[in-house]
Amino acid sequence: MGVKQAWRWLMVLVVLTIAVVGQFAPVAAQNTDVRLTVRPAFQGFFHPGTWLPVEVEVANEGVDRTAEIVIGPTGGPFFSTILDLPGGSRKGVTVYVYLYNQPSRIQAQLLVNGTEVATATAQVQSVREGLLIGVVGTQQPRLPAQLEDGTRITTVPLTPSDIPADGLGLSPFDALIVTDVASDELQSDQREAVRAWVLRGGTLLINGDSGLAHTLAILSDDLIPVTLDGFLSPLADLPLRPLRLIPRTFTVDQPFMVPLPKLPNGLAWGRWYGDGQSIVLGFDLATPELVNWSGWHALWQVLLPSSPFVPPNLASITKLYPTFLEENLANALMSLPAFDLPSLNLIVILLGCYVVVVGPVTYLVLRRLDRLALGWIVVPVVTLMFAVIAYGIGYNLRGGDVIISQLSLINTYAAPIGRERSFVGVFSPDRSTYRLRSTDDDVLIRPIQVQGPWSSEVPANGRYLQGVSDTVVEDLEIPQWSLRAVAIDRVVPIDVLEAQLIVNGDEVQGTVVNRGERTLEDVVVVYGDLISRLGSLAPGERWVSRLERPAHAYDGISLSYLIYGEQFDAMARLARPMPTDLQLKSRVLDALYGYGTAIRGKQPLVFGWYTMPETMITPVDRRATRQQIVLLHSLARLRLEDGEEVVLTNGGFAATFERITNASSPCYSGNVLGAAPNVEPVVLRFTLPRDLIGLRPDSITINVRADMFWSGQIEVYDWVDGVWVLLPTEAVFQMSSVEVPQPERVLGGHGVLRVRMQSRDQTQGVSCIYLDPTVQGRLP
Repeated sequence: MGVKQAWRWLMVLVVLTIAVVGQFAPVAAQNTDVRLTVRPAFQGFFHPGTWLPVEVEVANEGVDRTAEIVIGPTGGPFFSTILDLPGGSRKGVTVYVYLYNQPSRIQAQLLVNGTEVATATAQVQSVREGLLIGVVGTQQPRLPAQLEDGTRITTVPLTPSDIPADGLGLSPFDALIVTDVASDELQSDQREAVRAWVLRGGTLLINGDSGLAHTLAILSDDLIPVTLDGFLSPLADLPLRPLRLIPRTFTVDQPFMVPLPKLPNGLAWGRWYGDGQSIVLGFDLATPELVNWSGWHALWQVLLPSSPFVPPNLASITKLYPTFLEENLANALMSLPAFDLPSLNLIVILLGCYVVVVGPVTYLVLRRLDRLALGWIVVPVVTLMFAVIAYGIGYNLRGGDVIISQLSLINTYAAPIGRERSFVGVFSPDRSTYRLRSTDDDVLIRPIQVQGPWSSEVPANGRYLQGVSDTVVEDLEIPQWSLRAVAIDRVVPIDVLEAQLIVNGDEVQGTVVNRGERTLEDVVVVYGDLISRLGSLAPGERWVSRLERPAHAYDGISLSYLIYGEQFDAMARLARPMPTDLQLKSRVLDALYGYGTAIRGKQPLVFGWYTMPETMITPVDRRATRQQIVLLHSLARLRLEDGEEVVLTNGGFAATFERITNASSPCYSGNVLGAAPNVEPVVLRFTLPRDLIGLRPDSITINVRADMFWSGQIEVYDWVDGVWVLLPTEAVFQMSSVEVPQPERVLGGHGVLRVRMQSRDQTQGVSCIYLDPTVQGRLP
C-alpha cells in the first residue's frame, strides 16, 4: 500500500507542476479590444503561383497601437504590413499574398510589439487545372463548364470595386470579361492595374453590349484596337444586331481580326499588348439565344486563351507555365562569381615555409631535445597549423563575403513601358538571418526557388513587407554557404531598343537604334537562325547590318549557341572554363527561348545587356559583393519588300502546347516542337510572327518527322466552321509531309494554326513526332 500511495502522490505532484508551469508559459494573447476580419478577393479563387489580394479590416476599441498584420498559408510564405491603430478607429488595408502551392486556408495575425493579439482565418480555393475567368460588370454572360478540348472553366463574378490597385493582384485570372462598366466606376490606379495585367499576359475580352462605348472609355487607349461606327445589318441565324468595328492604326502590333466560327468576319478585333491581348466584340455575349446556338462552344474556344499549366510530366506539382519559366531563370543565379585565387608568390612562400618547418626545423629541434620519436605527432600538428593558416588566407580573400547575385529581364514589347522581372539571390558564407531593402518602396516581393523548375518545396522563409519604406524582407534565414532568392515583377517606364528587319528574298537586313540613355553591350538581332552581333551601342547610336547564318549553326541549334558558339568553341579549344558572365547570359537565353513547352519560331528578336538594374535589393547591416546583369529584350519589327511573297519554313511559326496529358510527353529539337503522343490527343498551337498576322496563305504543308516508325492521325482546326479536319496522313517513317486543303480556313485572321495529333494504336512503340508547318502567301 505504501508503494501505491507513493505513486499516487507522485502523479498528483506531476499534475500540479504542469498546471503551475502552464500558468507562466507564453501564450498568444487574444485581446478583446481588437477585432480582425479577413476577406480574400475573388471569393478566394486562385491559381497556384499567383498573388491573391486579401482585404483586412481591424477595429481597435482600446488604446492607440501600431500593429503588424502578417498573412499567409500554414507553413508560409508570409506577407505583412504595418498599420497605425488609434483608439476607437476602424481601418482597412489590402495585403497581397503569394500562394505558391495549393493551400485550403490562410491565416492572419495581428502583432503588437511581436505579441499576437488577434487572429483570423479564411478559406481559399485553388484552381489546379483549366482557366479562371473573371466577369466584371452588370451583365453576366453564361460560359460553358468546359471548352471543346476538355479545358475546365471556373467563372468568378466581379464588381468594378473588386479590381485591385496593383496589376499583380489580377494574376489569378487567365482572362477578364468586361461588360457595361461606366467610366466613373474605375479609379486611375485600377485602370493601370488592368493595363499591367494585360502586359504580363492576360486576355482582356470587352463585351459588345449597349454600354460598349462607356466600357472603352475606362481603359487605356493603347488597349483599344477599334473605334465604333454605328451598327451592321442584323444576322439571319441569330437575333443579333452587331456593332460596326473599325480597326485602328498603331505604330506596332496592328489589330487583327479574330475568327469566330459560323459568324461573319469583322465581328471581333484584337491587339497584342506585351505578352497579352485585348479583344473587342461587336455583339453581346449575354444574348440568351447564344447558349443554344450550335457554335456556342466553338466561340468560347476561340475567345479564351489556352490553359497556361505545365504538362503534368514536367513538374512535380501543379504549376503555371510562367512559374515554371521563372524558376528556370532563377536557377541561373547559382552561377556565382569565382573566388579570387591567391597570388603565386604567396602560395610559394607558404609552401616553402611548410617544407622548411616540417622538414629540417622539426628534425633539428626534436634531435636537440632528444625526442625524435615524437615526429609522428609533431608533423601532423604542424600540417594542421598550416592548413588553418591557408584557410584563413582564403577566407580573407573572399570566403567571408556575402554575395548578391541579381538577374533582371526587361521586356519592352509595349514600349515606352516595359515589364521588369528581377531575381535576386543572397549567398551567405555563414548561417545568418538577413533583412533586405529595396531602392523602390512601392514593390511587391516574394520568394522564389533556385533549384530549378522541378522543385516542389514551398519557399516559406522570411516575412515579406508591403508599404514599409525602408524594408522589404525580414527574418530571411540562410544556412551557411547557401543561396536564397526573391523575385520582383514590375511595370516601369523604360528606355527603348528599336529594331526593324527588312526581308528581301533570302537576304535580311536589320536596323537597330538605341533610344535610351544607357550604353548597351553585346547587342544582337536574331531572325530564325540568322543573326547580327553589333557589340556595344551607345545612346542614340544607330546600326545597319546584314543578318547571316553563322558557320557553326546547325538544325536544332540552341539560341545561346547560335549567338555565342564561336566563343564557346574557343574556350573548349583552349581548355578554359567559360567566363561567368558568358555562362549567365547563355543560361538566361536558353531558359527564355530554348527550354520549356514553347519555341520562338521566326519572331524577330533584339537583345541588349547592361549592368545597372532599375530596382536593386541590398542587405541591411551587411556588406556584400554584387554580381548583376540586365537583359533588355524586345520584338523587332518585320517588313517585307513590296510584293514579296512570304515563305515560312524550318521552325518559322512560334509554337506551344495547347493541350497535353500525362499519357504523352513533350519533345524538343531546337526550334521545332514535338511530342510522343498516345491515343489521347495532343494539341499544338502555331503562331505567325506578329507583323505577319493577317497573312493570306496560298499553301500550307505540315512536315512530320519521327524518331522511329509512327502510325497516327493529324488534324487541323477549321476556324470558319469550328471543326477539326482530318488530314490524309500515312504511316510515318522518319520524314513525311502532308498538304493542308483550303489553307485559308485553317490559318486564322489572328495568325494561329491549331494542329491535333494522336496515335491510332496504343501498343506501338513510343516515338517523338515533330511538326513543322510551312506556309506560303502574301500580306493584304
